[in-house]
Amino acid sequence: MRFILFLIFLVSGFSVTSALPLDKQQFILSQPTPKWFGERIALPPKGFAPDLGLKGIEEILFAPGMFKADQPDFFSYVFLFALEAEPVLDVKVLKKELFIYYSGLSKARMENPNLDTSGFGVKVTTVEGNNVSPKGAVNVKNYQAEILWLEPFATKKMQTLYFELQSWQYKGSPYQYLFVCASPQKPDKPLWNTLRTIRASVAIQSKQKE
Repeated sequence: MRFILFLIFLVSGFSVTSALPLDKQQFILSQPTPKWFGERIALPPKGFAPDLGLKGIEEILFAPGMFKADQPDFFSYVFLFALEAEPVLDVKVLKKELFIYYSGLSKARMENPNLDTSGFGVKVTTVEGNNVSPKGAVNVKNYQAEILWLEPFATKKMQTLYFELQSWQYKGSPYQYLFVCASPQKPDKPLWNTLRTIRASVAIQSKQKE
């Protein structure tokens, strides 16, 4: 009986944690090495994509060579969106919001609000399969994407980014979550094993921000 009560307590605690306001939720994203680094921002990001239709928190983890064009892990990173319930994520929404996010980032970093983005493109498709998901995830959906954009940090040249996206919910939570692996390397390269391992590690900390 005590064991059953303990399990109920754990499940209830997890549900309560994931039901907290998004700005109070703290996330675990395992760093492959200490050289990986990250940041946390509010969505929509006022500095480069204020028109983004997604509201919540973005937790980002960058590879060591993220901003170094001569490194094999250049512009390779992962990010977690913890989002309000609307709009519900699907192919159409992801395509629209990814375009707003990355075109806005290009314009802001290039310091050119009139930057021509007519050559930018976003492709998003659903993927069937049992990809590794965070513990406790329900209603899991998987996607692949490609984005053609102007990389504005190091090369300032057109770049194709490859994405694996996974959305899910937690039982008892009103929110939705989206984890994204991104790299200019194609998804069959060894680096992607590292990115997917981080995705599998995602968890909400039981002790939350006051």
